[in-house]
Amino acid sequence: MNDSETFVKTALGLDEVRTRALKLSQRLRTMLIMVDGTRTVVQLRQAQLTLGAPADFLESLLALGLVVSDMAPANSASGAASAATPAATVDVELSLSTLDMAAPQDAEKFRAALKFMNDTSVDLLGFRSFFFTLKVEKCFTMVDLKELIPQFSSAIAKSKGVEVARAMEERVLRMIQ
Repeated sequence: MNDSETFVKTALGLDEVRTRALKLSQRLRTMLIMVDGTRTVVQLRQAQLTLGAPADFLESLLALGLVVSDMAPANSASGAASAATPAATVDVELSLSTLDMAAPQDAEKFRAALKFMNDTSVDLLGFRSFFFTLKVEKCFTMVDLKELIPQFSSAIAKSKGVEVARAMEERVLRMIQ
């Protein structure tokens, strides 16, 4: 595959986005959602680095029959279902226009802070953290993460007190600076 090649979801790929039947990891699923027929291999690989998705995400999606090159014939020998048009995937696409294709150290800060917020909420809130962790998993940029910090602090304050919440919030802020 060349760097300027683009891929589209197959019918199976579109179905997977809707149903989550294959139980893909969150990051692999995110990469599947990003495949839209407009992003090149280079752009997808940059996003993969930022999001911390597996390096072989594209090969995995191809092997599962979830995506196909938009240069491949619709009924390719690989047995993939017909490719979906980019317009057919609009309703399931992430809004990634604000995705920071940041420097590796910024991406690492983002992933570390994301993990800290997720782990801390699970440790301190237990079962009550379920809906918050879903919000954390939907963060794809540093801006998304920063917008979630007040909710993070508020949830901890309700459960463990203002002092603990303030300490956790300060720690997250130090991590992302």
